[in-house]
Amino acid sequence: MSSTSDDDYPERSSRRRILGAMVGALPAATAASAVASLTAPAAASTGGRGRLALRPAAFDGADGTAIIAIWGHEPAEIQIGWSVASDLLDRKSAPLQLNSQNAFVGSITLSALPSGAMIRYAAFAGGNRISEIGSFRAPFAASVATPDFSLAFSGDTEERHRPFRLFDVMAKQQPDVFVHLGDTVYADIPKREFEPTLRHYRRKHFAIRSDDALQQFASRTLTYATWDDHEIENDANGGHPALGVAGQAFREYWPSRVLDQRGMYRHVSMGKDVELFLLDTRAFRSVQIAENDEEKTMLGARQLAWFTDLYEKSKAKFRLIASSVPMHGASKDAWGNYAHERDIVLAMFRRAFRERDARSIVLSADYHFAREWPRNEKSGIFEFMAGPIGTFLTFSRDNSAKARNSRGEHFVYGDSENFATLRYSQTQRSMTLTYFNSAGKSLHDRVIV
Repeated sequence: MSSTSDDDYPERSSRRRILGAMVGALPAATAASAVASLTAPAAASTGGRGRLALRPAAFDGADGTAIIAIWGHEPAEIQIGWSVASDLLDRKSAPLQLNSQNAFVGSITLSALPSGAMIRYAAFAGGNRISEIGSFRAPFAASVATPDFSLAFSGDTEERHRPFRLFDVMAKQQPDVFVHLGDTVYADIPKREFEPTLRHYRRKHFAIRSDDALQQFASRTLTYATWDDHEIENDANGGHPALGVAGQAFREYWPSRVLDQRGMYRHVSMGKDVELFLLDTRAFRSVQIAENDEEKTMLGARQLAWFTDLYEKSKAKFRLIASSVPMHGASKDAWGNYAHERDIVLAMFRRAFRERDARSIVLSADYHFAREWPRNEKSGIFEFMAGPIGTFLTFSRDNSAKARNSRGEHFVYGDSENFATLRYSQTQRSMTLTYFNSAGKSLHDRVIV
């Protein structure tokens, strides 16, 4: 979060402090096991084998596959049993070994999932079911016409703002997909407790995922997540020395299909008409105070080339771009401070509209209020910012922020936690954007055709 100050946010990284904390850390697996043992919810009895610390959850569906994340706190051999639209769970995955070497955390990839089918799943150990039955809608094959579906998005979950009741409100909209747009954890809050170590990052992620509302929601909704700065440290850039350990902890608690060992970017086809590009706006970016010139980068050369190549080859009408920071934002941490690369991306969006009648829909978070950024109907570019799910509200801390962001004719809301949905209609070949507040009240709609 960069648009306003927070007394608890570290002002800058200290390389000496970071490296010293890394050297002095306890073994990561030992720390993770201790945290899990103290805070894990009760699980089904399995004769002492394979008790889980958290409910399994489904992530990153693509090409007939999905990742099921498993979090335990003792040695076990785990399988996922699953079936299509029933509780038989007669199909079993390959086994996963949980042990101290992997901190009792791992994931299992399910494959050969029928396009768009409702999948039921649960964890098994020693032939016994050890978790409640979860569900998710399998990803759509890239070769099929995109059917009706819905996607929810928001960002920003801070431990001291639990319980995250917004997930209960979100669940009532029954989205097929959820996109978490970053700041999945505030590892650097409170500042006095911050240590950029694997043990610390794991402990903070576990505290977020142990929230009951999040567990319930994530066990029934296919999730895609990207990270922002607070998974590392406030305003982190590509040179932060803790990127590696912070990234390892992030992937353990928000698994993704890895294209780059350092970054979180990837791409998902949701049938022929909708594609989702998840960008990593953190791991490769130049330092914020660098001169705003052609050398300054938000995505890094490799990710930018990947993005532009796939985007320009796309034939989808609707192209969703998940960016943890707003593309139209002007703060030092947003795309406005990386103007050369932003302009390259926006020019690409405009060409796609002119040449292929494509709509580019940017999904962003970070500012702790919701906003529809100014749109140009002749460019096919839209941006919708949502959040927070659970942290402070900017408008409550900065009396002038609402006035500044309300200039012009566009939607803005910051009086409570919030999220938004996108609903695709196959018959209309359109998408409808709707914002919701923490009580589930619809605040604003926008139809994109």
